[in-house]
Amino acid sequence: MDGISELAKLFKERDNQPYLGPQTGMVLSPPPNIQVSLGDKIILTKEHLVIAAHVLKDYQREIEVKGNIQTNGEGGSITLQTSPPPTTYKVVSGSVGAQTTITGTMKYTDTLKKGDIVILVPSTDEQTYFLIDKAVRL
Repeated sequence: MDGISELAKLFKERDNQPYLGPQTGMVLSPPPNIQVSLGDKIILTKEHLVIAAHVLKDYQREIEVKGNIQTNGEGGSITLQTSPPPTTYKVVSGSVGAQTTITGTMKYTDTLKKGDIVILVPSTDEQTYFLIDKAVRL
């Protein structure tokens, strides 16, 4: 093969590389038997997908919230966790302000739904797709 033909062949091979960047798909069927369309011809199933945990129902995460709590109102009661036993006070009216830290577990109760647009990143061989999040447009 002469030099010009060799060079043309190299250019042709380079120009035909598939795009492996982020893509979008549409959820056809939600988890647990998820199906996502990728274009008009490809349907990805759970066997082809690695799904980010935070988009699934019942995903849980530990949280900590710090800040000021301010309340106003009439009536009720307040219980202070003093040395045993706790002390409860009746509140006729007034306000309460305090620095507080709340810790706990946050549980997602929703999941992907039919028609949702999702962000997909293909593996190098395009046999596996990483579903990383739900996509929205503003």
